[in-house]
Formats: sequence, C-alpha cells, structure tokens
Amino acid sequence: MGVFYKLNENKNCALALGFFDGVHLAHQALIKKAVELAAKSRIRCSLLTFVKSPYSVIEGKNSCNITTLDKKISLIKELGVDDIYLLDFSELKNISAEDYINKILIKYFSPKYIVTGFNHTFGAGGRGNPLMLAKYDEFEYVEIPPVKLNDTIISSSNIRSAINQGNIELANKMLNRNFSTEGKVVKGQEIARKLGYKTANIIWDKETVKPKYGVYGGYSYFKDKKFPAMINFGIRPTIDKDLRETLEVHLIGFEGSLYDDIIGVEFESYIREEKKFNSFEQLKEQIDKDYQTVVSTTCKKLR
Repeated sequence: MGVFYKLNENKNCALALGFFDGVHLAHQALIKKAVELAAKSRIRCSLLTFVKSPYSVIEGKNSCNITTLDKKISLIKELGVDDIYLLDFSELKNISAEDYINKILIKYFSPKYIVTGFNHTFGAGGRGNPLMLAKYDEFEYVEIPPVKLNDTIISSSNIRSAINQGNIELANKMLNRNFSTEGKVVKGQEIARKLGYKTANIIWDKETVKPKYGVYGGYSYFKDKKFPAMINFGIRPTIDKDLRETLEVHLIGFEGSLYDDIIGVEFESYIREEKKFNSFEQLKEQIDKDYQTVVSTTCKKLR
C-alpha cells in the first residue's frame, strides 16, 4: 500500500473519504465497499484522510483519538486499500466545498467512484455534504447508511463515550476488536511490586481517548508475545500523592524487565472503578481479588 502525505495524481480510482478514527465497524463497511467497487472495475482503491482530526485543528485542542496514526494505517491496509493519503487539514480547512470537489478530488483523482458515510461533511464550515456529492456527473457517488449495534449508531463519538464511561465491552463490539494503546515503560515507585504484582507503568498519551479510571482485564504484547494482563488506569489515590494519570499493566506469566521497552495493551473487560483505600492491606486484598477475576476470565481464553 502506498502511503502519501502530499497529493499526487492517482486517477481513475474508487475513493473513500473520511477521518476513520478507530476504523470501527461502520468505517470497515465503507472501506470494504470502496475496495469492492475498485475490484469490480479493476482500478485502484484510494483513501483520503487527515493526520489530525478536523475538530482538533478547528478548535485548537488536542485530539482525543481511538487509534494512533500508525494503528489506523495498519487497520486500513488490512482491509485492502491500495493507497492512503494523509493530508494536513490546516492547509485545506478554508477551501470551499465546491473547490474541494473540483480542485482536489476531481483534479487529482478523477474518481470513478466516491464513497462516504451518511454524515460526511467537507469544505469550509463543513458545508459540503452527501447531497452535494450526489449531484456530480464526473463520478458515481455511493453513500453508506448508518451501521447500528442494536439501536445504537456505530460512530467514533459513541465509541469514545463508551470508553470514557468504562463500557469497554460495548466499545469493543463497535470496533470489532479490543480497544488498545501502546507506550514506553517508565520507572515507577515500585509500590505494586511490594504488593506482589510487578507492573509496567506507561504515561497515557494525551492524544488518546481516556478510559474510565479503574481496573480492567485484557492483554499485553511484548516482542510478538501475548500475555493476559491485569490493567489499572487512573491516579492511584491510595499510593500516589501526585495523582498523575498512569497506566499500570501486570503481565501475567512474564518475568524480566520492561523499562524503556514499548508494549501494547488491550482492554477487554471492565472489572471495577478506582477507589481510595484506607490502608495498603485493604488495597492488597482488593488487588488479589482483581487478579483472580482476570485469571478466571482472560487467562482461560489463552489456554
């Protein structure tokens, strides 16, 4: 797959448009449709997206992404896209919807098909929409209708909300995989080690959506090996005076040091919310219970 950060001529293709944060089930339906149309016409499938979310650029705030850029590229590649264009939204945010279609989409891609979601907007002020795209004769426009899980529309905003609320199981169903992150292991206070559970500490990426503070069951990846994991995300109110947000991961069955290494972490199930205990003894007792919960659920799936 070609990955481009600048426009170049790539004409007569099936073109998928969107930001695709999370590459969730609805995104997958859209991308698969574009790939299908490209294969049917024996042309390339291209995808146009942005490095940073339009919302974060317009509002001047940090992104709150479900996936990292590298993860998004990897997921899109797995779906069969031939070329992905990752543009700088700040360079395009003031272009009119008409100019975006004519001077970007048609000029550079001359697409046979354009595929978007039902709520896709583009151009200055987000004034461009599917109705505008459907009026053009230069390409065939295909709109993907809402994809639902029960009565809930699958969208990046709904997935972020589920993650924020600790409803990780719902988020994972919408993503069609476990919510995940990765980061470098940093040296901590080593208090968890004294409690009998050595953990890898990771500073949470400020550009990534935050899960609800609490304990989770899941998995960790290190050097292509998968370990069941007991995961805590929060401010550790019982032991940490600084109350700094930290991701702590206890890799079950792992022996050795992980300092300065990159590990991946998957959240599979929410176990309990974070709370402050009156003593280390009470904390240790609860962690023992959390560990048994992970062993009886997550660990069994790897056997």
